[in-house]
Amino acid sequence: MLSLASSEPPPMKELRNLLIDCRIELRKLVRDFHKTELCERLDAAMQQLGNAPKTDTGKSAVAKPATSGSTSEKTPVPNQVALAWQTVTRDLKFSDPALYDALQKKVMQRLETKSMVDPATEIIELGKAVADMKIQHANHERSYKSLENERDTLLGALAMAVPELSDGRDRVGVALARIEWLKTAKTKAAAKSTSKSSRTTGEHKATPAPEPEDGGPAPSDTVLVAVAAGTRNFTDAHREWCVGEAMVLSGFEFTPIELIQQGDAAIATIIATARKLIA
Repeated sequence: MLSLASSEPPPMKELRNLLIDCRIELRKLVRDFHKTELCERLDAAMQQLGNAPKTDTGKSAVAKPATSGSTSEKTPVPNQVALAWQTVTRDLKFSDPALYDALQKKVMQRLETKSMVDPATEIIELGKAVADMKIQHANHERSYKSLENERDTLLGALAMAVPELSDGRDRVGVALARIEWLKTAKTKAAAKSTSKSSRTTGEHKATPAPEPEDGGPAPSDTVLVAVAAGTRNFTDAHREWCVGEAMVLSGFEFTPIELIQQGDAAIATIIATARKLIA
């Protein structure tokens, strides 16, 4: 059977040597380090490691199971010592950052690694990232709400300006139709103003345009049926009004240009069918 040496087990010995080296380096960096609480804790940890039970020479290396009588003797295991050391040095990170950085460099040299991230640092960085994301989300919510308010204000103003067109499911499509209606009304008003000015000054001798039938831009049901049957055409005023009405009734399936290209009969058919004037 294998026998153990009379010295301390290698893991305990290496850990004790590491604590001794750390105490030496701390004494170099901190004045009166031997008077600090950290020095006392290091000495206590090294003393506990030194008092750990040793195996006798010539005995078997196989560990015997612990008996109930040995439970009263408590010996720190390497993991407990490492955890205690980690707790103490973590306090130094906030109380003395310069000392913590110097000590960290020494540990890195021992471990032969270039970098090591403290779990506490990772948690702090993740908390900052979550806070930044919450701020960005709040800014996006405010921007979205502002855009919604501007949209509703614009659509409401168009609805008040052009009550002749009823609202539909497609609010944006209805708004576009109302804009077209306003453009057409502005063009008609400008043409009437020019014609009236010409008649007043006598510079031009033009025949006044005929007033729309039925006393307004909307054609009567009789006119709609006649145009749908192909027996007559819309006047300009009727056509302008019917294009907007046909857009709304068709669910904005067609644009004004597409409706005009289909002809007066197709436009009248859409309106007459919606009014149940024709089957």
